[in-house]
Amino acid sequence: RFACNTTMGTARSIPIPIPKPSHLQNRLSTLPPTHLIALTSLTTALVLLSLQQGPSGLSSLSQSLRQWIRWSRRLGPSSALRYYGLRIAKCLPWTKRRIRNELDEKRDAMVRDAEAEWNELLDDAAKTEAQTHLFLPKRTSDRDGILTLLTEWSRKERELWEGGRASGAIYHGNEKFHEFLGKAYGLFSVANPLHPDLFPYVRKTEGEVVAMMIHLFRGRTSRDDDDGGCCGTLTSGGTESILLACKAHRDRARDLRGIVSPEIVAPTTVHAAFQKAAHYFGMRLILVDVDERTGLVDVDDVRRNMTRNTVLVAGSAPNFPHGIIDPIRELSELARERGVGFHSDCCLGGMILPFVERLQADGRLDDVASRPDDDVDVDVIPPYDFRLPGVTSLSADMHKYGYAPKGASCVMYSSEELRRYQYFVSIDWTGGIYASPTLAGSRPGGISVATWAGMVHLGEEGYLELTEGIIRTTRAIREGIRGENGIDGLEVIGNPLSSVVAFRSTSPKEVNIYGVGQAMAKNGWNLNSLQYPSCLHICCTNLHCGKETAFLTDLRSAVEEVRAHPEKYAGGSAAVYGMAHSIPDATLLEPIARGFVDALFSG
Repeated sequence: RFACNTTMGTARSIPIPIPKPSHLQNRLSTLPPTHLIALTSLTTALVLLSLQQGPSGLSSLSQSLRQWIRWSRRLGPSSALRYYGLRIAKCLPWTKRRIRNELDEKRDAMVRDAEAEWNELLDDAAKTEAQTHLFLPKRTSDRDGILTLLTEWSRKERELWEGGRASGAIYHGNEKFHEFLGKAYGLFSVANPLHPDLFPYVRKTEGEVVAMMIHLFRGRTSRDDDDGGCCGTLTSGGTESILLACKAHRDRARDLRGIVSPEIVAPTTVHAAFQKAAHYFGMRLILVDVDERTGLVDVDDVRRNMTRNTVLVAGSAPNFPHGIIDPIRELSELARERGVGFHSDCCLGGMILPFVERLQADGRLDDVASRPDDDVDVDVIPPYDFRLPGVTSLSADMHKYGYAPKGASCVMYSSEELRRYQYFVSIDWTGGIYASPTLAGSRPGGISVATWAGMVHLGEEGYLELTEGIIRTTRAIREGIRGENGIDGLEVIGNPLSSVVAFRSTSPKEVNIYGVGQAMAKNGWNLNSLQYPSCLHICCTNLHCGKETAFLTDLRSAVEEVRAHPEKYAGGSAAVYGMAHSIPDATLLEPIARGFVDALFSG
């Protein structure tokens, strides 16, 4: 506090003021020594990383650190400590072996249960040796006999879904319409779009389907713009469409901006296909939390998670879990400001949204619109497509609300230049110059033709009629759960505007939402179980039209049943998701999930 100062041979003491401790110093002074050591080590690591990898490496690490802090706060300190304790235990030889053995036992037991459940759905004849073929038959089999057998199997499978109690899966359901698609497919079952010289009509139908999709999503084509305008390709499904869009943006950023560590920024509710794309293509996916009440992502949070390595921002219209349409306008504009791509994932409800807008503009849904109040806005569909200049790619599935056969989706781009980065080209292959537009080489032309046939057959009139019935059903269910006479113990997540309604328990200890799903299953309803937050959803299709009252009645009864007898609904999905939420390190469940996939192909 005092220093000695000598001037002209005289010594005197003068006070030296000591500054007040800063807020950071006060916080650090309260930390235990072990925490200070850990913090010092982390700081040293950050400095070394910045010297070794430069600003980009430090930026990526700081992003991970922010995500870890948010995750730890949400989880709580005790759970976070359990998580890291378990991660350390997994690395120790004597505990690693024990954990693996216990997980193997769990996996084998759950796989056996799944196989038994699936085999129970087969009739006794299908389980006999005569109808089981694990090796090629030594002799040819009678065609009529095979077709008779397949007809019977098809009839029995139809019984499982034609009652209209399964969420999603079957989107049209009319038997004559399905027969029409099947005949169209059969006429071109040998066609392969890889050979346009042999299958010119398949090429024609594929080009026309892409053009119709671009028109639906308000894109300008080469007929409108000299620079080529919007374009696209057909794919095998929404996952492939998303994979290709991510690849195109990755390759373009690497080519034009020299980015070698590409990143995608998206809400946590985007489809798992983005995780698959990041895994396959060496990209980093940064997931941003959404608001628990509205299901919407904060655009400022997305902005804070973007770095110089960001090549793509993504959003959903609507998302799969909750049926919420992300703020596509704001997100795509943010991406455009930063000079990066934006992908609008319309795979689930994309083919229904354009017709919802038409119906609302014509006033045909006014009687089922939600009434605006402090919490819920009117049912206005926000823009989500190529009307927005920041949208550089968009995916939509025709095999959902386009009512095409399974295996039909479309990925579209705002320019031909971007689409070319999707392609694969080999000019030095010994088999000749090879180029393909999608992940597959050979593709089933019959699916493309049947998709074209279904779209041309239905036309705008048919799509409007189907959409009106589905949206009326969806909104009746939505309002039946959350309205004035709603279901006590449940709440709808956000304000779903499309065909999906997600709902959760307002008191999880009193009403286990997964138990509600099991109780609904006893009445034949097959709902989707979701997590983070724990909830269920129903994806309404044409088969649900007219069944909204039965659904709400059964749902109300299911809630009352679970509330009165919780012990009856502690197994099944309630046990699986309960275990997932109780385990500190959820990656421990990966072997079990892989075991389920193994079971899909067991003979």
